[in-house]
Amino acid sequence: MKITPDPLAYKAGQTSTQKTANDQNSKGDALKKSEKAPGGQVDQYIPSQPETSIGYEKPTGKPDMSAIDRLKAESERVHENLMNIVRQLLERQGITMDEAVTGNKEIIVDEQARTEAQSAIGEGGPLSPEKLSDSIVEFANAISGGDKSKFDLLKGAIEDGFNEAKKALGGELPEISQKTYDLAMEKLEKWRDG
Repeated sequence: MKITPDPLAYKAGQTSTQKTANDQNSKGDALKKSEKAPGGQVDQYIPSQPETSIGYEKPTGKPDMSAIDRLKAESERVHENLMNIVRQLLERQGITMDEAVTGNKEIIVDEQARTEAQSAIGEGGPLSPEKLSDSIVEFANAISGGDKSKFDLLKGAIEDGFNEAKKALGGELPEISQKTYDLAMEKLEKWRDG
């Protein structure tokens, strides 16, 4: 008596490519043999479903580092200009920064400081609600790499920043800061929808 292994049942040592080719080539043979097999039972090939990722997915957009660096430099320049207005105001009154911070000396805002500050926060100024809200949304776009799926995260971060400012200012934002917030939220939503 001679025993011959069935090539469909015994495939040890074959690569997955060979197995697939053998499965496809011998599918017809298997069906023919199934007619002769007791009970008509045949092993079937059922392709696996594609795996879905349940872990970290690589972000779709890369942060725009040149825009981030530009916005950061611009912000630092504007902040430095504002600090210079305050320093010069204090110097004109013979008050040091330490004395101003402790509150031991009364500071009177003179006309020069008032004019310079008004120019900074007025229409077209670097600290105007329009310009600041533009910068906030531009930074959000740059940091997310333009990935609009990050909208909720970006919006939450901006809200957190304004809430921290609110706390620091005694629980309420000045009118100009509230206007900046409202414009930033409006522009952020336009960015998401556009």
